[in-house]
Amino acid sequence: MTGSRLPLSRPTAALLLAASAAFAAPDLSPPPPASGGLAAASANLTPAETLAQAKDYVSKMQDNLRRIVQLQEIAKKQKDIIKLNCTNDKLLQVKGHMAVTEQAMANLNEALAKSDDDGRKHELTRVTILYQKVLVLGTEAENCIGEDLSYVGATTVTVEIDPSIPVADVTAFDFPAVDTSRPPVLSSPL
Repeated sequence: MTGSRLPLSRPTAALLLAASAAFAAPDLSPPPPASGGLAAASANLTPAETLAQAKDYVSKMQDNLRRIVQLQEIAKKQKDIIKLNCTNDKLLQVKGHMAVTEQAMANLNEALAKSDDDGRKHELTRVTILYQKVLVLGTEAENCIGEDLSYVGATTVTVEIDPSIPVADVTAFDFPAVDTSRPPVLSSPL
């Protein structure tokens, strides 16, 4: 049956034609609204709140930059070239992100002056992404040195003992005394 075609009834042909037209038609419906993430978070902010949020992110990024410089100094004092190279790499990346952030902040201020909501949201999204990248790099720099990001000082241990716990050692048992005396001497040989 090569080269032969099966005859189609008119309703079947019409159905196939309609189905192919439906699949070929471009989808002109608007994309679904964002259910969360950066777009949803920045969509609800006023221009003043947007600027305040961006400035807060920049401030935290600068704090992170200062901490990485401190970690770099620690690596220098330890004279550990591997730790130093690692922190230098993270510091270089953070400085690059900070330069892009400065440009994004300038663009954000320009969008605010022009009352450009789309531009404002876009620049806040850029700053937010850069902020997240800097946080990751800060954590990686802490890992270069071997310190935790949440380091706030020397570790102190405080022990509280529940008063319902018995004071006596429950693992110590009183065993009967072992008879260590010599057995009696055998009186007659066998």
